[in-house]
Order: sequence, then C-alpha cells, then structure tokens
Amino acid sequence: MAELALVNPKTDIILELATASHFAAALNPFNSHHESLPSLLQTTKYLHQLGSRFKDIAAPMVLAPAQAVATPTLLAALALVRSNPSPVNKAVVMVHINDAATFAAAYSEMSRFSILWDIADQPNASLPALAHILVAEDCMDAQRWGGIHLCQHPHRRLPDHPQRETALKELLAEFPLLSIA
Repeated sequence: MAELALVNPKTDIILELATASHFAAALNPFNSHHESLPSLLQTTKYLHQLGSRFKDIAAPMVLAPAQAVATPTLLAALALVRSNPSPVNKAVVMVHINDAATFAAAYSEMSRFSILWDIADQPNASLPALAHILVAEDCMDAQRWGGIHLCQHPHRRLPDHPQRETALKELLAEFPLLSIA
C-alpha cells in the first residue's frame, strides 16, 4: 500500500474490518495476542496502541478479531476512530470484497474509497456488486472515489498476468463507475 501512496508508514495505520481476521493466518500464524478494533470500546485504549508491525506491511496494522465478533460491535468501534485522541494521521480501513455489504453502514464515516485488486484474482461479479453498494451509500463522487488500483502480490505472480489484466479492464469498461486509478 505504501507503493501505491495509500499509506504513510510513519503517520498512518491500517485497520482490517472483518468479523474475524482474513489476514491472521498469514500475518500472525502463531496466533500471538494482538489488539483488535473492538478494543477501542475500552476507555483506556487509543488507536495508535492497537497497531502491530508485520513483515512486508508498511504501516502498523490492526488485525480483525481472531474469533468472530458481531458486526454492530465492530461498527461501534469503527465510529470511535475519528474521535479517538491519537497521533494517527489517517486510518486506512481494509474490507474484503466479500464482506463489503456487511459493512455498508460504515461507509458514510469514511472519507475516501479505493479498491486494491490483485491481478491473480479472477474478475468476478463482486466488483460490480461493490460499485452498486458504494453508489447506494453515496460514496462515488470525485472527492471520495480513489479508483481501482491493480497490484500483484510477489508470491502470486502468474504467467498469464497480462491476459488477466486485460480481462479485468474489459469487465471494468462495462461499469464506468469503477475507474482504474
């Protein structure tokens, strides 16, 4: 994300918004203790205290809970991010595309939207569905929409990457709301 200028590693924090972590198995394989977003509901916790450093992640990251937490609890904690006294300049909230509808109620609290799409992932109906959610939540104006950023994970480089990129761009051409950055 630092390469795409989506985060400043010195001042920003990344929040994984999910009922249970999608990243913990890869980033925290030994299941060591980590604070998660619901910790903000405690009056003694501050956003900058929750982040953990992980190899190859530019900024501190707050993983979603290891065990499932109710969506209303996550939304209540997320609502505190803006008012939490912390030296964090910007919180980048990551939502897996399959969870996008679950957290639509939180989108009005967010100031900018971008999609990171790994070329190794086949284009599918999730992208247009996400566009409809963002339109319904009034998130697709010029100030809030940051476009789609295509990326490639270094461990998922596929020989047919140019064909996949072309297929993705063709799909996106059918949905003008989803512009590539």
